[in-house]
Amino acid sequence: MTHSLLLRPDRLAALRQTALLDTPPEEGFDRLTRMAARLLGAPTSLIALVTDERQFFKSAIGLPEPWATRRTAPLSFSFCSTVAGTGEPLIVEDARRHPLLRHSQALRELGWVAYAGVPLISPDGHVLGSLCVVDRMPRLWSERDIALLQDLAASAVTEIELRREIARRRQAEQGHRENEEQLYSTFEQAGTGMALISLDGRWIRVNRALTELLGVPADDLVGFPEEVRTHPADVPADREALRLLLAGETRSYTVEKRFLKPSGEAVWALVNVALVAGAEGQPSHLIAAIQDITERKLAEASLRAREEGYRLIIQGSGQAIRQWDLVTDRMTWDPNVAPPLDYSWSDLEDSVDWWYQRIHPADRERVVQSIDAAITSGASTWSHEYRFQTVAGSFAVVVDRASIIRDASGRPERVIAAMADITRSSASERLEQVLHALPFGIWLMDRQGHIVLANPASRAIWEEVPDSLEWLDSRTAWWASSGQPVQPQEWGPSRALMRGESSFDEEVLIETPAGLRKTLRLSSIPLSTPDGEISGAISLAEDITETRARDAAERQREQQLQQSQRLEAVGRLAGGIAHDFNNLLTGILSYSDLILQELRPNDPLRSDVEQIRDAGQRAAGLTRQLLAFSRRQLLRPRVVLLNATVTELAPMLQRLLGTEVQLETALDPELGNTWVDPAQVEQALVNLILNARDAMPAGGVVRIGTANAELEGQAYVSLTVSDTGVGIDPSAQPRIFEPFFTTKQGGGGRGLGLSTVYGIVEQSGGRIGVDSAPGQGATFTIYLPRYWGPEAAIGISEQRMPEVGTETLLLVEDEAAVRSSVRRLLEWHGYTVLEARNGEDALRVFEAHEGEIDLVLTDVTMPGMSGHELIERLRARRPGLKVLFMSGYSERALTTNGSVSPGTGYLEKPFTVEMLMRRLREVLQQEREK
Repeated sequence: MTHSLLLRPDRLAALRQTALLDTPPEEGFDRLTRMAARLLGAPTSLIALVTDERQFFKSAIGLPEPWATRRTAPLSFSFCSTVAGTGEPLIVEDARRHPLLRHSQALRELGWVAYAGVPLISPDGHVLGSLCVVDRMPRLWSERDIALLQDLAASAVTEIELRREIARRRQAEQGHRENEEQLYSTFEQAGTGMALISLDGRWIRVNRALTELLGVPADDLVGFPEEVRTHPADVPADREALRLLLAGETRSYTVEKRFLKPSGEAVWALVNVALVAGAEGQPSHLIAAIQDITERKLAEASLRAREEGYRLIIQGSGQAIRQWDLVTDRMTWDPNVAPPLDYSWSDLEDSVDWWYQRIHPADRERVVQSIDAAITSGASTWSHEYRFQTVAGSFAVVVDRASIIRDASGRPERVIAAMADITRSSASERLEQVLHALPFGIWLMDRQGHIVLANPASRAIWEEVPDSLEWLDSRTAWWASSGQPVQPQEWGPSRALMRGESSFDEEVLIETPAGLRKTLRLSSIPLSTPDGEISGAISLAEDITETRARDAAERQREQQLQQSQRLEAVGRLAGGIAHDFNNLLTGILSYSDLILQELRPNDPLRSDVEQIRDAGQRAAGLTRQLLAFSRRQLLRPRVVLLNATVTELAPMLQRLLGTEVQLETALDPELGNTWVDPAQVEQALVNLILNARDAMPAGGVVRIGTANAELEGQAYVSLTVSDTGVGIDPSAQPRIFEPFFTTKQGGGGRGLGLSTVYGIVEQSGGRIGVDSAPGQGATFTIYLPRYWGPEAAIGISEQRMPEVGTETLLLVEDEAAVRSSVRRLLEWHGYTVLEARNGEDALRVFEAHEGEIDLVLTDVTMPGMSGHELIERLRARRPGLKVLFMSGYSERALTTNGSVSPGTGYLEKPFTVEMLMRRLREVLQQEREK
């Protein structure tokens, strides 16, 4: 077992099920800690529950402040996390001599020196935490002490299980129906793949996360055997685990297996399967949780390959290999190679002290401090030269090199080290054979920098076989971390020879003689004579070009997803704000119209009211921009030729740019058509032109171009606007399409121009991209879907409609100010108006006056019953009923499916009295369809 137990999802789930995290103290647990402290004579006793991030003290005796009040501490203070991570007791006589705990904050700040802790293991095998005692003085712990702790731990687990059962019963009392709904919602929305499987191995139900993981729609999974998607090599183990489960020999099982996508790509998954019983206790079906671990498996394979490569190097060299388990503090020597310095196997002991005591006294503390620093700093390798006692009692000079192995959370687990006697060095044919078989490039250099050995892998990486390190001086290379050129004296092999400096895992970008770009991981180690003089160096090179390319592609995908999610969230917010604001503006404009109708043309108040109405209309324009960004405008598309649009707008666009900016066009004569709202396209083009003008305060050139394009196999027409302005900083580019984000100083813009363009393009089914750099201008490219249909013009010329009527209208509006102002406007123009505050109220009014009502004027978005729902119920009673919808939030405003039924109109809030009267007459005078 390793510290990886801390991160296991099933362990963390079992811990949460106890319902004890962050709960008040309880006498049942305090009694156990008091007993442990008293029986073992320890000043401090704890019952700690350990998560993947912290430890929580369910009971604490002798814990100092502020930890006693907080009752929680980070894992850096935790000895108990080692118990929880291994599932084994941890017995420490003196933490100051322990390889892992000597650097613990608990030792430095709390003075915890001696520690004895046993795991709290639930009946189903999950390690929940630890029961421990702590002393501030070194002490020996007897077997009786540990047995007492284990007995008390069993009692603590009983207390935990009692409370978990109480929590389970409370949860069961919440009601079967609610649980089913929550289970369904959790199942469908879980980020981990979930599936229900029949006893004969067929998919019954799968959630969205699983279909995305397998790359297969749910319809192609449900009803089919699960084995169809399982890698053939993993099927036998899967069948055996299922057989044991159905035979009742286990309650659940967890396996790591591979699934196959339709493309043949294998996906590694951690699968936890449990048996679900029916009402009578008989097996009903299986439930499986499936977590994608492909990335981890690839990383583990890479790590194993590197470890094996290093192990082959060391074994081939005849060096003595040992493994130091940092958790148990045991050191064992590898029997597959020779023991160190002519010792026999009977001379060796499985303890760190055996190795420690044989280091020369003058070197001992220096060696220990060096390896401790490497472990605690997060380093992956360590190397040191020192004197070590031989079996004859003399001292030999050895070089000790090690790899530090860490778990998934980065905590050190073990050290694999190789010790070589360099007091008598000789060429090794066996070592050379191993080096030639390795996939890593290796150079062996003498003191003058001549390359005396270069294995085949190094030739493949560098594409050349140089004679000396001077060859590196002419190479074009950059540091991957900073992008700065690598100077001749900065190469790792050069530093090793000149300064005796070791370097590990340095990443460098190089350009090979063939002109290829590669990313290399380089390590260099100096070689020394017994008297400490540098005699040469070894350099290792690994080609990680493909690995870094995959990492970069994954980061780009994550950034694009995050930007899309952020813009979608801001869009929903903008649309909601516009909806509420439009309701307020409708009241303002309606009341302004009412007042204007009552005022004489020369009335001194008329000018003030007109100013109020004009301000309201300008505010309405602002909300339309918000709706454009949030893609919730009502579009009126038709066939559009972008070349004609640009040509018609060119004179106006030149006036907008001014005399200091030159406008150029490059229009493709073979350009295809597109199906869009021409007014929206014109608005997007104007906004891009204004944005380009603001980017060139000293003048410049703006170019508008059109072209046919293809993206991912789909045909588009493109509209490009480029300028020669100041450009956009890379840090600002991810946010330029967000509303109210602007790079203009001193209040030079509201930040709605580009967000409006983004909304128009997205709602039209298109795409938009930007290419810019500081000082190099910016190019915005809009891609709109190409239209292949007829080029007939589509449109209806509007005629002026009468502004008065005699019909009876049912007005349904939940906003009192809007309802009152619209009613007065309608009555002033001759209509009879029946009012309703909401859908339910409208149904009652309609039932009382059904034969009188000629048209229903209703809001779309209302609490309770929506406008669509209301009209569906009214038309069920009277199919030919005429309707005029009004809404400030036009996304799917006409009907629930976005279509327009006969006798139906739409009025966008806010509106003027002229717009209201004209739309009313249009709908009332429509002929009914037979």
